[in-house]
Amino acid sequence: MTRPVIGITIDSHEDGDKYESPFAYATAVERAGGLPLLIPYQTDLSLIPQIVDQFDGILFTGGNDLDPALYNQTWHPKAEHIDPARQKFELALMAEVERRRMPTLGVCMGSQLMNVYRGGSMHQFLPDLQSNIEHRKIGDQIPRHLVTLDPQSQIGQSIGKSQISANSYHKQAADRLGRGLRVIATAPDGVIEGFEDPSFPLFAAVQWHPERLIGEPEHLAPFKLLVDISAKQSHNHSHP
Repeated sequence: MTRPVIGITIDSHEDGDKYESPFAYATAVERAGGLPLLIPYQTDLSLIPQIVDQFDGILFTGGNDLDPALYNQTWHPKAEHIDPARQKFELALMAEVERRRMPTLGVCMGSQLMNVYRGGSMHQFLPDLQSNIEHRKIGDQIPRHLVTLDPQSQIGQSIGKSQISANSYHKQAADRLGRGLRVIATAPDGVIEGFEDPSFPLFAAVQWHPERLIGEPEHLAPFKLLVDISAKQSHNHSHP
């Protein structure tokens, strides 16, 4: 059985002239039954259709903060700016992937990109909301909190539970959701932890980092969902 090929977006290294991708994303895709391939973003945008031809599904991964001009705000002083080349490339990649209705999963900043691409907005700095939950990683402590899932959603069905314990490493989260998106996961303080567009084969996103917890079946589940739907879709089209 040939594995479905999953494209994985990558980040910039702090040196500025190197790519960076935590092993965990590719390992999660592989463990879920997919074939992971990394997508370099310092690539001419005209090549995106040919790049997407290689894949059955796409994983949009984490990174620094999107330019809030995308949703008519100015930079929060605590924001960490994404590489503008990555933002530009991934928005163009998202447009091509969406046009093809290719199965898509977003994690952390990848989820934020999906929301903003669809016209949504962000809470730029969650501590400003005065929540009683700390969503950021402080020092060596990786906070975990409950996430309540919509059991009817694709992510909820794949996980098979209505509540899970998730890790939390983020200072931003979706505020207003973009076109066609609906909330499928929330933290106890109401912060949006996941959403999807139910009209697509898979256009789903989570705000936590399930790739770092794939020893726990409920966190491997979103990657299995991506791989399984990508495998089904790939029977409907063949690679050139």
